[in-house]
Amino acid sequence: MDLEAFTNLDNGEAVSRLLGSAGCGKMDHQYVLLRGMGRIDIFPGDDIGARNNLARWMHQRRPLDYGRVMRGVDKWKPYGGLIYFHLLLDALEWAGHKRADASGANVKRKRIA
Repeated sequence: MDLEAFTNLDNGEAVSRLLGSAGCGKMDHQYVLLRGMGRIDIFPGDDIGARNNLARWMHQRRPLDYGRVMRGVDKWKPYGGLIYFHLLLDALEWAGHKRADASGANVKRKRIA
């Protein structure tokens, strides 16, 4: 795959072009653009875990659909992907994966929401 061909494409065009790849969905392609191509403005809105984390962080009582996720992260443009990673790391920590400080000691902190 010629990754240079994606350089001048906007996110929507890049996702559409990647959707031609067999076996992967929109969320996978958004994640590839975010993680692999450094497009930190992308929040993979079809990621159910990310939706749940965002809903919790935003104190939403109802589950978020894709449109509500996009409207929710719109105010943090162009940093939606950084919000995605922050929420992912927070959820991993609270699932039992403790963070160590520089000395190697486990650190407990208050949950973000």
